[in-house]
Amino acid sequence: MRFIIAVITLVCAQYSWSMTPFHQHVYSTAQAVSAFYMYELSEGDDKYLEQFKEHQLTASRALNNSTSLEQKLFLEEWQNFQPYWKFNFVKGVGLNLDSVVRNDVRRYLTDVYLYAEKLPAHQSVVAGKLQSINLITAMLSARLIDVVAAQSGSRIFTEHDLQVNEVKLAATVQRHIDELLKLDLPKVQVAKIRKVNTKFSFVKKSLINYDDITPYFLVHRNVMTIGDLLKGTSQAIAGS
Repeated sequence: MRFIIAVITLVCAQYSWSMTPFHQHVYSTAQAVSAFYMYELSEGDDKYLEQFKEHQLTASRALNNSTSLEQKLFLEEWQNFQPYWKFNFVKGVGLNLDSVVRNDVRRYLTDVYLYAEKLPAHQSVVAGKLQSINLITAMLSARLIDVVAAQSGSRIFTEHDLQVNEVKLAATVQRHIDELLKLDLPKVQVAKIRKVNTKFSFVKKSLINYDDITPYFLVHRNVMTIGDLLKGTSQAIAGS
């Protein structure tokens, strides 16, 4: 009986620190966008295609588990471009994506992120900040890699896309990190947040300067590491 109670307590604690289904949808969609264009930029490295498929599936499941209102707002739009969200190989050109699909994906990610920003924050202050850092860094990475893949600089962004202000978002991430480091968290978790701070500081300039030469492989790798560190931090705090 004690074992069962302990398991239930652990599961509930982990759930309380997890994202809502819709936040998970936004996060996984951003990750899918990053992996999709990394596949293009790497000229067909299959590991990115596998990552894309995994994130795409997670995003679909999360949206199907979201509220009826969220499904009403976004499910049809999400489903409409799914069959076309793939590259075609053109002889003499290589991987090719219809520009209409590219624009649809970009607009959709902007739509769901802007909606998610208005949703209530996590009841736990710490969990809320960790979730915000995760979502924002994934979003910034996706937009940057989209820009690099499109090869047109920041001109690809419409007025609607520009509602997502990368400079303000980066400042929000830094503020959350600084605030977390001031809290009385376990030393192990403070060490992980310090690592997040180091990695974010390394990629921050690239994430907000779309028209500069960007080491996008390094940016993508560091943002993925930030996600892993934050996930470990959340789970460790939940279980403490």
